[in-house]
Amino acid sequence: MVNWSLIRSNGGRDSSNKIRKSIVSFMTKHHPGSVIDSIERKYNAYKINLMNGLCLVFDEDGRYVKSN
Repeated sequence: MVNWSLIRSNGGRDSSNKIRKSIVSFMTKHHPGSVIDSIERKYNAYKINLMNGLCLVFDEDGRYVKSN
């Protein structure tokens, strides 16, 4: 289970809630049942590593950018 409270943004609490909601919505729709291994904040992006080896990148607003 991911500790979503660790995800913060420069925009404050409301902004970080929006980012979490966006990422969770994407994960639910496109990767149901996937388990998140880790989340890293990289400058202006979020890198989410899944247990199956897939890496998803989201921008600073929580919008999906690409998979590695």
